[in-house]
This record gives sequence, structure tokens and C-alpha cells, in this order.
Amino acid sequence: MAVDVVSQIHNDEFEFPAVVVTRSADYSIDTQRTNFTRIHRGVSAVIDPETNNVYNEKALPVTLNYNVTVLASNSIDADELTRELLFKYYSVYFLTINLPYESDRKMRFGVCVDESQPVEQSSRSLEYLQTGKAYQNIIHLRTEGCVLLTYTPRKMLRYDRDVVVDTQNNRYCN
Repeated sequence: MAVDVVSQIHNDEFEFPAVVVTRSADYSIDTQRTNFTRIHRGVSAVIDPETNNVYNEKALPVTLNYNVTVLASNSIDADELTRELLFKYYSVYFLTINLPYESDRKMRFGVCVDESQPVEQSSRSLEYLQTGKAYQNIIHLRTEGCVLLTYTPRKMLRYDRDVVVDTQNNRYCN
């Protein structure tokens, strides 16, 4: 559990309320956003002027799921934090990340509440911090617009042609 990890980092001095974000281990391919060309061939996204390589960016759309867990020592704090987070993420909240790969560019994606799953509430004792009682609410989030990326380098070639136009015969000659 995330509380155990956090409490170890802070020498067992864990304070409530707390908000813990975890990503689900599973993710799925978003078949509604697949694009044959972007998956198989890719699109030219980056030109490296030093190596003269063009990088084709292949993208596979995926859906990632996150859980936002609100932990509090009383139900009022847990409900208030949960309410604020629900309003923040109910409509899509956009995040921007810097891509660490060859592209050296930024990408945006959305995070929103997963309406297909309810907000889980529990007021049971978590058996943590001796006899303390913690209230827990879990909000399920999903991403929109996330992609897995890979880059394939291609050497950029230069072609030079001399074109001669024969105006008398209306022909082009190479």
C-alpha cells in the first residue's frame, strides 16, 4: 500500500489528510483512435541536422487508468478533498509532458474521471498508526489522448536533377 511506502520515506511520521496517486498495472489499446499509417509506417516528426536522419514517429493510442486515493482522519476532510478532486477532473484536465525520446517535443493528453466506475468510499479502520482510524475515498481516472511512441530513423537523401524544357516540341528532358 502507498501509505506504507510514504511512511517509510518520512520515518513513520505520516500525517493525514493525504492524497495518493497510483497507476493501474494494466492498460488497453484505444481501438477507437487507431490510425493504420501512424501505427505501421509512422509520420515524419523530427529531422536531426547532425546525422541527416528523419525520424518516423509511430504511435499506438492507449488508455491508462489511475486511482486517486484520499486518506483522512475524519469523514469531513475525506469528503471535502474528494469533492474538490471530482470537480477538478470531471471535465478533462490537460497535462503537458516533454517527450524524452528523439523528438525533443511536448505532447498534451487529458485526464478525467472514469464515469463507468463509482467513487469508492470506506470508513473502516486501516489498522495503521496503532489504533488510528482512516477514512478512504478512491476516485478512478482515465486518460484521453495518450500514445505509446517509437521512432524509426531514415537517412534523408538528396536528389539533384537537371531539367531541360524543350519549348518547340513541348517536352521535358532530363
